[in-house]
Amino acid sequence: MEFYVGKKREVNKGFWISFENHPRLLETKNSIYERCVPCLEKLYDQLQSSPRELRLQEPLDCWKVVVVVNNMDEGLALLEFYQDEHFPVAETVRGRMGTRDCESPNIVIIFHLHREKERDKLIKDLKNIAGKVTRNYKIFFERGCRDILVPLCGEWDQWKESPPIEDFSAVPVIKEKVGKLLRGEF
Repeated sequence: MEFYVGKKREVNKGFWISFENHPRLLETKNSIYERCVPCLEKLYDQLQSSPRELRLQEPLDCWKVVVVVNNMDEGLALLEFYQDEHFPVAETVRGRMGTRDCESPNIVIIFHLHREKERDKLIKDLKNIAGKVTRNYKIFFERGCRDILVPLCGEWDQWKESPPIEDFSAVPVIKEKVGKLLRGEF
């Protein structure tokens, strides 16, 4: 297995680089257009009517495994170790690496997954590999779109298929944020 990376994409004061074990990043592109965009459109449509609760389906099966390391070299080394120790891998391994703030001393590697079983296996594998790269690392997981949904529905580990909106004052802010994402205004 080899990882392929996309172009470095500047975002506000940070940057992100996509990676995948397919040379054209096909799964990443498919996931964005076949899963993420429709999910965001569904959320945006729900927020138009000032609902009391949301209908979550896709976010309940959308996971991020996050590894925090000291710098880009350690991030690339972690991917290289994973690549070398797990060759070949039947499933697609994809994600992004970077930071929201170039002033931050750390880099994060975010792996995107759709099944808990894959998430748990990846965490186990990464814990075994990360120590070979650095002693200073942190690994955790969270649901996808956590940043968007937590202000509305509370902590992600409490989400159900139809969580009530906990903070109605957040609806206009989140609706604007989702609208910008759908228009490509990162």
